[in-house]
Amino acid sequence: MATKAKVKAKPAKKGRASAPKSLRVKAKAAKPGRKPASKTAKATARNSKTSAVARAAARRNAVGAAQAPAQKTRSRHFESAIHAYEAGLKFMHAEQFERAIKTFEELVAEHTDEPEIQDRAKILIQAAQKKLQEKERTVLRSAEDHYNVGIAELNRRELPSEVQHLQPALKLAPKADHVLYALAAANALQGNRDEALSYLKQSIHHRPENRFLAARDGDFLALQEDSDFKQLVTPPEK
Repeated sequence: MATKAKVKAKPAKKGRASAPKSLRVKAKAAKPGRKPASKTAKATARNSKTSAVARAAARRNAVGAAQAPAQKTRSRHFESAIHAYEAGLKFMHAEQFERAIKTFEELVAEHTDEPEIQDRAKILIQAAQKKLQEKERTVLRSAEDHYNVGIAELNRRELPSEVQHLQPALKLAPKADHVLYALAAANALQGNRDEALSYLKQSIHHRPENRFLAARDGDFLALQEDSDFKQLVTPPEK
């Protein structure tokens, strides 16, 4: 009868017996003196931080609200300064730059207690002066160039400036009825009766239809009851 061979058992490795795989994951060691924070604790900390930020913002808003009335304190002449500023803006939009500059300069001189409005007015003074310089650099060569600029000045009621442009136009085109008519209107608006009637008479001489235009033109309103004006605008009897 054959005997069974003895199976030699492998000697066990020295040292600690290996732990099952499921137990090999080491837990993170907590820092000494501090317990690991739970999710609830972390959320509480975040909420606390948010509340602190909100409280700080509320304090800043409260300080700003307390200071706002002091910043909005206006002088007793504030409304007057605003009206002057708006008047200057209207002149700017109408391209009446000389009048705009005058209005803003008066504002700066009279309302020293409104520095913010003064600063804006000074900026607009510089802008108006620049526009005037650009206007002066415009080259006017023909009678029509001068006439067109003169009519623009007439529409803005810049009468002295209008006449300054119409006179060169008349010199270049002495028989231009529309230039003579515009000079008549400008003088009528300024109260220069004799000059107005003289220019109107010449205008009608070169173009008789101008008498009908003058009879209905509001620029000659001051002469409506003048006998010489009535005679000029009345068609001659056939």
